[in-house]
Amino acid sequence: MKNLDFLCMQAAQAMAGVEGKKAAKENLATKVLGVLLENGPYGAILYLEVQKNDQRIACAFRDELIALARSAGVESTLESVGDFEQITKWLQAIANSLDTYLFVKRLWQQALTYARYHAKACE
Repeated sequence: MKNLDFLCMQAAQAMAGVEGKKAAKENLATKVLGVLLENGPYGAILYLEVQKNDQRIACAFRDELIALARSAGVESTLESVGDFEQITKWLQAIANSLDTYLFVKRLWQQALTYARYHAKACE
């Protein structure tokens, strides 16, 4: 049995630990969380993909969220997390199962909430 909350904490700490300004990480976590809640995992990944000002932070957040889903047992055929086409195909596969899709959404919601507050608490 996996402790999913612990996995969310690890992902959040990794997101908050990315090199960059504290305010930028907190702001991005807040915005991605909002997109996730309104539009789901696909919307969150699309939002992260189009970030130009904080591209390095956005890529790290994307990679951590995908790694979190994998760690939690969501099957993945992704060969490269940097390949947007592969990521979208993976998200389509997840969306085929409503249970899996909602599971990923909830995991990411928890991790982004933790990341937001972790970034706020750091220095």
